[in-house]
Amino acid sequence: MGEVNQERLIPKKHLYRAAFNWETWVQTCYNYERMMGLACAHTFVPVIEDLYKDDPEKRKEVMQRECEFFNVHPEFGSCILGMAIALEEQKALGEPIPGEFITSLKTSLMGPLAGIGDTIWQGVLIPILLAICIDITLTGTVWGAIIYFIAMTVITYVFSFWNFFFGYRKGSEAILEFLEKGILNKLLLGAQIMGCMVMGGLIANYVNVSCGLVLQSSSTTFDVQAQFFDAIMPKILPLGFTVLVYQLMKKRWTSVQIILLIIAIGVIGGWTGILTA
Repeated sequence: MGEVNQERLIPKKHLYRAAFNWETWVQTCYNYERMMGLACAHTFVPVIEDLYKDDPEKRKEVMQRECEFFNVHPEFGSCILGMAIALEEQKALGEPIPGEFITSLKTSLMGPLAGIGDTIWQGVLIPILLAICIDITLTGTVWGAIIYFIAMTVITYVFSFWNFFFGYRKGSEAILEFLEKGILNKLLLGAQIMGCMVMGGLIANYVNVSCGLVLQSSSTTFDVQAQFFDAIMPKILPLGFTVLVYQLMKKRWTSVQIILLIIAIGVIGGWTGILTA
């Protein structure tokens, strides 16, 4: 595409409004046909007049292009919207950028960034914050819930805005270079390891399964939980139960089926004395 034109048409305050529109309303208008397509078009609302103030046909063309199918992790994918706005701005300034090129870039980047975002955000960040804040709440104070709400709001908006402007300033070349250097695979591997550690800690703290069987003879008493399971591996039953639920999910059991199974196991186990609180 040659040298990038450094002239700007969009005021910074309009870019902030676009970033705010994306992060605040991105998940309010899903549909099966376009997923986040309408959210992309809504992101362009504050800047479209700056691009084509006196050309309604061009405005219509841009908005129709942005309404096409799009789906990504909101915070990690915000850089794609920043990049798209930068490319549309250069196109409005006369750069020979085909509209199909912008759509293709968005499509090619949304998959990898969705993978990074879902792994790090939902597999690492949220469980860690929840574990910390739930422990605070268990002491009898509401501060855990308040801290979680404030922390997630600040982290979400700060990261999303930073990522949006990274995409706007650096463009597609920086994002593609980031992906091509193998940083993506390293991040995913690190996030998966961290996620496994977090889930292991959550299982040990919040999944409680104990065996209530006590075997008695004329001379001795054998506590199955304390003298067998805990001797082999403390918390082995919670781990086994979690693995069971995970395997059922892989077999495409629904959440309702799994909940009903857990209830049945709890009722039968408690009634027979095999399980105890």
